[in-house]
Amino acid sequence: MAAQLYSTESGRLFHAGAIAIINVGLPARGKTHGSRSLVRYMTWLGVKSRHFGVGEYRRRIYGPVVSADYFDPENRTTEELRHKANEQCFQDLICFLTEQGGQVGIYDASNLVAAERRRLYDRLCKIGIRPMFIEYICDKQEVVEDNIRKVKVTSPDYVEWGKDKAFEDF
Repeated sequence: MAAQLYSTESGRLFHAGAIAIINVGLPARGKTHGSRSLVRYMTWLGVKSRHFGVGEYRRRIYGPVVSADYFDPENRTTEELRHKANEQCFQDLICFLTEQGGQVGIYDASNLVAAERRRLYDRLCKIGIRPMFIEYICDKQEVVEDNIRKVKVTSPDYVEWGKDKAFEDF
């Protein structure tokens, strides 16, 4: 980590306080790539930052393979499972920002439901963390398909699948 440029009374690099960046966007749009790039850059600047990916929490809790209905927002059976992974990830982000001296935490999930984004916003504001939303948009089908072929089919979610079958499933 680079030497901090200056410090404030709070010890943070900047005066804004703790910031939670909340990703928004469809799968395969670059949320995780963008998050990791931001963390790498902020760390280089001396800002204590960390990426919190819900997909990593889901794999840790349920293993690398879950059925497609897990991701269906209308499926009430898997709603509790999704909530458990999301909540554990979000709690770790909060802990990093409130107890571990973190300055910027990135909550990396799709966050497609407006009511859920409002709930996250309200929870963060209530404890003095500034929320910031970044929406990742890509509507070029060839770019999305290229991302799926190069990144998604080799992810831990498809470890036992063939590339063509993984692409079709995704």
